[in-house]
Amino acid sequence: MTALGERVGTALRERGARRGKAPRIPYAHYFIESDGLHSRIHLQNFWSTFWPQVDRPAIAHIEAYDASGRGLGQLDRSIPRFGSLFLEVRELLAELGADGVPEGIVAIDLEPDAEVRRQFGDLPDPDQIQINTPYWMAYYDDSQSYMYVHSIDTLAGVMYGAPKLVTWSLTRATGIGEPWRSWRLIEAERLTELQVVAINHAPQERSTTVRVHAAGGGEPVLFEQTLTFPARGLHRVQVPREQVASWLHAGHAQVRVGLDPLLTGNGKPYVLMRYDSGPLSLHHG
Repeated sequence: MTALGERVGTALRERGARRGKAPRIPYAHYFIESDGLHSRIHLQNFWSTFWPQVDRPAIAHIEAYDASGRGLGQLDRSIPRFGSLFLEVRELLAELGADGVPEGIVAIDLEPDAEVRRQFGDLPDPDQIQINTPYWMAYYDDSQSYMYVHSIDTLAGVMYGAPKLVTWSLTRATGIGEPWRSWRLIEAERLTELQVVAINHAPQERSTTVRVHAAGGGEPVLFEQTLTFPARGLHRVQVPREQVASWLHAGHAQVRVGLDPLLTGNGKPYVLMRYDSGPLSLHHG
């Protein structure tokens, strides 16, 4: 972008924010309703934390996609001041007429009331304002084993609330991330199952290689699979059980997962693990 274009873009963002039209970007999260696991959305009305004097609800716009990236629809929920939303994904899917979809992604934009938007002009650096909607997903099984995971990446290419020219400028390109390896180590002892869920948050088809590396000793590749992802699509990769069992015998006490490259800037994978015959647990990679 030229210097003139940057100045124009900055001026448009500042003017839009002062008029309550700051850009809002939804966060996306993995959901699963299979293999004995369920998903529940946890979202707070964070607007009332910043402007507690405004006694108005916020509107959560919730949209879902299946594993192929096909849109399943959208619904809205009102969240009162200081309130929270707890929504079972299976209830969301039923309301959208998508019963039985085993996995996919959910994206949420929390729209503030007009009275809240009028406060945007008082914020410092209005040309830099960008509002995301982070939230938690609870993953749990029928034995009430719970895992809470925070959303970490946005639904790329989507923006609400901003003037059209600002939206076009900020969403016209979605970068690809760098090659990535997790700093979280997975203990190989008694590990019986390992799955990696990689998600393409971008609005275009993309490819990456899912890998499992040994931790230490040059970090050799123990498993890899290259996959192509449709826009908004995902793959859940299951490492063969016999390979998982072989790692410890080969002297690899710890492993880590990786993507080469990340499909978007912070599109890190999810990991499902099982030790012995215990419950299946789900975490960020």
